[in-house]
Amino acid sequence: MTQRHVIIIGAGAGGLSASIDLARAGVRVTLLERAAAPGGKMHTREVDDLSVDGGPTVLTMRSVFEQLFEDAGTSLSDSLTLLNSPVIARHAWSDGGLLDLFPDRERSRRSIEQFAGSDNAAGFDRLYSQSKKIHGALSATFMKATKPNPLTLVGRVLRHHPLSSLLATRPSPDLWRALGGFFPDERLQQLFGRYATYVGSSPLSTPATLMLIA
Repeated sequence: MTQRHVIIIGAGAGGLSASIDLARAGVRVTLLERAAAPGGKMHTREVDDLSVDGGPTVLTMRSVFEQLFEDAGTSLSDSLTLLNSPVIARHAWSDGGLLDLFPDRERSRRSIEQFAGSDNAAGFDRLYSQSKKIHGALSATFMKATKPNPLTLVGRVLRHHPLSSLLATRPSPDLWRALGGFFPDERLQQLFGRYATYVGSSPLSTPATLMLIA
């Protein structure tokens, strides 16, 4: 039998992950990358004497990467050195406002309260609760499912969750309007709305479902 040969274009996180999985399955893989080194968005750019990371801002769902390396016969910790950053990101506005968010949710809440007051801190709590519900409904049925589409998604959610869980995924309104219900301060709408760019979209046209990234 002729061995299958797969050509993958782009050695970012997705291309590297697919290459590992396919090679583990015995498929011949050619990975093409136009840049000088692999990594995609996870690249470092030298500016004068400084090394500037291009991204990503955060590493989410670490367990996915751990499983990928384990399936390949190694471990994430043996292959990569991951260092925890005490600050997830520092956000700045033209009015001089600065807001740091942290890996610890309570610390982020206090930071938001100092930045924009108790109403917005309470909105952050509600956003976290809503995001947790969306993640619970979509983790196995969509995010980790094979070839998900709207019809199979509805069926999978209803098989494993009550109807309320399907409604909790917030297919409407758009993310921007939904965030307005959590945050009176528009700067926080801007901050959490930017997560729509993670899928190449805009908070004005992305379903509120994307708040699960928060």
